[in-house]
Amino acid sequence: MANDSGTTGVLELGRNVWKQARPEAAGILVDAAAYYRAFYEAALSAERTIILSGWQFDRGVPLLRGDAVPPGAEVRLLAFLNRLCKQKPELEVFILAWDFHVVFSLEREWMQTLYFDWVTHERLHFRFDDTQAAQGSHHQKFVVIDRSIAFAGGIDLCEARWDDRKHRQDNPSRVSHGVPAKPYHDLQAYFVGCDTADVLRELFEDRWARTAGPKLALPDCRNGTLASYSPREGLPLGASAVAFSRTDARGPRQSVREIESVFLEAIAAAERLLYIETQYFSSHAISEALLARMRQPERPALEIVIVVNAKPEALKEELAVGLRQTKILSQLTQTAGAFGHQLGIYGSRCDGDAPDRLATYIHSKLLIVDDRLLSVGSANWTNRSMGVDTELQVSWEATGDAEADRQLCERIRAVRVSLLEEHAGLEGAAPGAPTVDLDSIEGLVSRLDQLAAVDNARLIRHADASATKQLILKLFDPEALPFDPAEPEYSEDSDGAEEERQPQGFMARVSSLRDEVKAFATRARRRPT
Repeated sequence: MANDSGTTGVLELGRNVWKQARPEAAGILVDAAAYYRAFYEAALSAERTIILSGWQFDRGVPLLRGDAVPPGAEVRLLAFLNRLCKQKPELEVFILAWDFHVVFSLEREWMQTLYFDWVTHERLHFRFDDTQAAQGSHHQKFVVIDRSIAFAGGIDLCEARWDDRKHRQDNPSRVSHGVPAKPYHDLQAYFVGCDTADVLRELFEDRWARTAGPKLALPDCRNGTLASYSPREGLPLGASAVAFSRTDARGPRQSVREIESVFLEAIAAAERLLYIETQYFSSHAISEALLARMRQPERPALEIVIVVNAKPEALKEELAVGLRQTKILSQLTQTAGAFGHQLGIYGSRCDGDAPDRLATYIHSKLLIVDDRLLSVGSANWTNRSMGVDTELQVSWEATGDAEADRQLCERIRAVRVSLLEEHAGLEGAAPGAPTVDLDSIEGLVSRLDQLAAVDNARLIRHADASATKQLILKLFDPEALPFDPAEPEYSEDSDGAEEERQPQGFMARVSSLRDEVKAFATRARRRPT
């Protein structure tokens, strides 16, 4: 993306960037407590439209908790949106959710069409999205309010996502369906202004149309309507230009892999630092790009920090990505040592005194390069996020030495430092506590290792593969497993156009079965006796 001085960097419109916009203000919200509050407060000001796109929505998830709940306020997601429709005569709400695969059926709310659409206000509209490629999921998570405020990132408005930045071992507000939930870390970007909101509006309108939904006619944006909006817990990035990149497998000749291109080129361009947060790391293309960059002895040695989960949540994730991740991290560790790079792979434990306390679950998807480029969004570092699922990343890049670029670099560095402070338990440290230099890039991994070596530390080094995993990796190649495909499956006679697909999602299959039963019953009634 060209900056004011005309210099170009990694991001380029039309190559790895779908749209470019300039917000009036933007920044990063860390963890769902901050995002849910920001969404709630922005939605209260909505007059005409709220559009929501996500992997999962739960009708009863509380947006505010504990002392943050105003007296008499409705803070449950669906009831809150429904009340807004009743109170505001011009407001319409549109919700687009992934029509999940049967594998997730026991983890999701059933009868959502009934709850979100049939029994809610007539101006609250809900649809399931089943238009992604076979094997894929609709994974884009974004919100637009009055075409003036927008959010995009990795956080869904659903159960079991809420946590604050303290990540305490015991937090009575961190519950899911009344049951204590695990500590959870995630990121969401916010934007103020019509320019950025309209990019996401266009994306939503396209996806809504692909579900055969009625054409949307959203009202014009009124710049300045919510220009004073500023989330109280946001990490500001200013008014610098932002780039939007996608993964969208629309057909064998129409597949969009902009996010993968951003990641590969950003890694190749790194001169000093790669800071990564990802839920999973199983992408063959990204790991090869990292290995290739590390194998260039003529270029500067890198400080590489990877924050990732120590282990998958369930067996299906272990099979899908866990074994690949183990192999990749081992390769990276060996190559970094051989070529003189400093590599630190970490997890984070929640706050508390117990030595066996829970790990904070890393759900964020973030890349920072040299404190000059920041990319955050929905795309994990997996094969499927690069080519099969629908994904959305937003990126900022400083490409020159103008004052605006220097300010953006300072703000990106501030985001990185704030995140490291959170993972290490240094956020809001008591006065007089020992300070650690997290700003400087040189020697960063060494300083983080020192933090992780302290007894009962919050920041923990990623453990080496167990003997069992090492044996499994010797017996067969995890690349042979089919659960994390790099490409969607297309029919052999495909002509390159977007294919007419049979229902893939669970609710679409239920609906299709219901229609077949109704048709059978109708035919049976018409048979002569």
